[in-house]
Amino acid sequence: MSVSFADSIKNAFVKAFDFKTRSSRAEFWYFYLFTVIVGMIGIQVDQYLSLELIRFELSRSPNNEFILGHFYTFTYFLFLVPSLSLYVRRLHDTDRSGWWLMIMLIPFIGFVTITMFWLLKGNDKGNKYGDPIV
Repeated sequence: MSVSFADSIKNAFVKAFDFKTRSSRAEFWYFYLFTVIVGMIGIQVDQYLSLELIRFELSRSPNNEFILGHFYTFTYFLFLVPSLSLYVRRLHDTDRSGWWLMIMLIPFIGFVTITMFWLLKGNDKGNKYGDPIV
């Protein structure tokens, strides 16, 4: 039984402080997609309303500016703990410790490695993090 888009969002917040169990690929990627969409909307709202906390100039052209504002910052912190928990639970489903997230400290190689782990099919048998997700 696959988890729906809405259920994955609900589960991410309900299990925000659950760093011990497992999470399916569908639950993980649906919530990841949701956070990307909301983050992009947040950036657009901040730019439209000129809500500026940080401004990045991407090139020497004055039109290439990137603004991080209040709305995006709020959504970032709102999703921080549920996302970290989901990252760890997804690793648990592939029978890996959440400490594997530390590999993200290695530029590029860390991101590629952790993304590959998140893409892997979960362990079909029970592991030390719980029973398989049906």
